[in-house]
Amino acid sequence: MNGAGGNSTRLVFDDDDDFNDGTPLCSIMFSVSALILVLIVFKIIYERWVTPLSSVPGKFLHSVTSIPMRYHMLRGTLPVFLLALHKEFGPVVRISPQRVSVGDVDMVKHVLGSHSFGKTPSYDMPRVLEPNAFSTRSPDLSQERRRQLAPGFSHRHLLHMEDRIVQCGVSNVDEKLNRICGEKGGGGVVQYNRWFSLIALDTIGVLGFGRKFGALENETHELVPTLVRIRMFSYITMALPWLKLVPSLLGRRLTPLTKLMDFAWQAIAQRRKENNSVVDLLELMMTTDDGLASVGEKRMSDPQIVSETILHLIAGVDTTSAGLTWTMALLLHNPKVMQRLVAEIRGHFPPPSSSAHISFEECRQRLPYLSAVIHESLRVLSPAPGMLPRLAPAGGLRLGGYYLPAGTWICCTIGAVHMNPSAFTDPEVFNPDRFLVGETNSSERFNMLAFSTGVRACLGRNLALVEMHVVLANLLRSWDVRLPAGALPRTTCGGIPEIPRSTMMTMNPDYPDRDCLMVVSPAAAL
Repeated sequence: MNGAGGNSTRLVFDDDDDFNDGTPLCSIMFSVSALILVLIVFKIIYERWVTPLSSVPGKFLHSVTSIPMRYHMLRGTLPVFLLALHKEFGPVVRISPQRVSVGDVDMVKHVLGSHSFGKTPSYDMPRVLEPNAFSTRSPDLSQERRRQLAPGFSHRHLLHMEDRIVQCGVSNVDEKLNRICGEKGGGGVVQYNRWFSLIALDTIGVLGFGRKFGALENETHELVPTLVRIRMFSYITMALPWLKLVPSLLGRRLTPLTKLMDFAWQAIAQRRKENNSVVDLLELMMTTDDGLASVGEKRMSDPQIVSETILHLIAGVDTTSAGLTWTMALLLHNPKVMQRLVAEIRGHFPPPSSSAHISFEECRQRLPYLSAVIHESLRVLSPAPGMLPRLAPAGGLRLGGYYLPAGTWICCTIGAVHMNPSAFTDPEVFNPDRFLVGETNSSERFNMLAFSTGVRACLGRNLALVEMHVVLANLLRSWDVRLPAGALPRTTCGGIPEIPRSTMMTMNPDYPDRDCLMVVSPAAAL
């Protein structure tokens, strides 16, 4: 083309040059894709056929990826998922490339029985909180915390504090029901899952902090939704650990966590102003005057007390309320068991004409069937039926005939143990008789692990059992309870109600406003 100045411009399209310019990019992409494919194939081959865990039975997909396990965790169906695997593959089953689930009672007791099997990183708390008695992975700190906190959960201390438990779980309930039944003209409908949560919150309020929350009286409390959100976040971060880093990366705290931390700091400040003489959990954590700390042991710092306070709130409400909820559900859906239990209670303690209540010691000595019902309900519908993960020690070990190398996550699955025929005869049958001393299979009661076992067993076990006994004994002594008219007796042949439920740390009903209703009326004469 000729321009005005007579110069000519030649446009040349060199196909070879254009192709050569693009070749390096295409080559890199191809090489990267090929490398990724090779690595994936190598991982599959290694995890399925080479690693020592390849001998552990399980599904092919679970041996190469943890996605199915995490999926069921997020759906709240992990216990059902694990139980199905144990029924298919036996007491030891592989559930991810680095994890095995154990459902044999003796193996679980061995793993949980010593500090040789350390806790996994999934227990770590958010960075803004100090490690507490539940979360710490340090054996030394765990032992120290248990020495410091155990006095507050001893039978002796709880006996001293029983009047407070009675006030929250008996007197307040009677007052509330008297008002409801008076308004309804004889009987009223109660959503017992909510009530038990509020009772548990009121109880931990007075036992832990000397505070009257008034949760049951008002049928709500600001801490209830906060505790639910914290529990959900804690559980989700177990499935997706990287989520723990998000708040700190954003330079923010979780609002529910901030609320709980503020509550704890305010409780500490208020206690120092009051100079309270009541020896509750907060007082025990703040002082060493009653021999709480061993010689040379450091007093707990305020940030450590804050972390322990949050733990007490979450554990003290969730597990106890879930235990009460599922025990009541099992009773309502098993009328013969209910009738037998009510007959035992009212036979020894006729419906009162005064304000006298049944104490925990009286429950232990005179109401064996009540204890059997509670323990059987904790077995078949455990508040926390999921897995307690531990790490295989240095050098690895053989478990159930399989070699587990050091660092393997050994997940002790409580729900699978409770449904294992080698631990319990007819495990899928709700049968409280198995926990009666003197029965043929009474030794089975030692296989119940609802409160874990060994060196890290639940510190709050005594408190939960005292609450459950006192609340249920006095409720069923003074009040008749039954399912509402038209409610489906949705039970399996073994008497376990088919109530939809999910496990997010603790197991709770999916639709409590539909499935956790009972009609309450004053006790009729036997």
